[in-house]
Amino acid sequence: MKTKMKTKVFLSFLAIAFAFAGCKKDSTDPETVITATITELDAQASVTPNPPPAPPTITGEYTKFSFAEGGVVEGDNWDVAFRSTSIIVNGGVASDSSQPSRTGHAAVYLIDGTMAEITSVDEALLMQDNSNVTAIIDDMGYQQMGWCVYDQTTNIISPIAGKILVFRTHDNKYAKVEILNFYDSTMSNIYGGFYTFNYVYQSEEGNLTFE
Repeated sequence: MKTKMKTKVFLSFLAIAFAFAGCKKDSTDPETVITATITELDAQASVTPNPPPAPPTITGEYTKFSFAEGGVVEGDNWDVAFRSTSIIVNGGVASDSSQPSRTGHAAVYLIDGTMAEITSVDEALLMQDNSNVTAIIDDMGYQQMGWCVYDQTTNIISPIAGKILVFRTHDNKYAKVEILNFYDSTMSNIYGGFYTFNYVYQSEEGNLTFE
């Protein structure tokens, strides 16, 4: 059972652009780019170790998140969902029965860079989850093929520096995400599954830029 939820959203409109010809207004739909920080989104799960080399068994519900809503949602309007180190999208098909059903068109890719450097979406890189594997590989950080790295000395999972996640949302809009932390800051890195991340959301359908 989820015991904690600390999601703080800080929204700011970065760009509201209007086009004018003389004194006549030509555009009624301004482009809107939103930036936000989510603090300690609760996606903890039960992790049961297995004898090596088998990976641990992870059970529990996924926490579904909407960029447009800026928080957790319960319906089909989710874009991305989290459970422990697993990240799935509302597009493609489930790879196991514990995942929520996909009803949208979401996709994702990982790219090296900073939030400032990633200014547009490369559609050719977008991938959806499939029946064999999720688009963002979940190796719990052991092989560093996904978003995180596992330190076997400290048993700490950390985001890989310089990795940005770029999403197409369930309704064909776009967002970029920088994961900052995986732990409850008040518990000295004892409890994982609490995501803190920055994101930028392009709310105009079909617009591939974040500027």
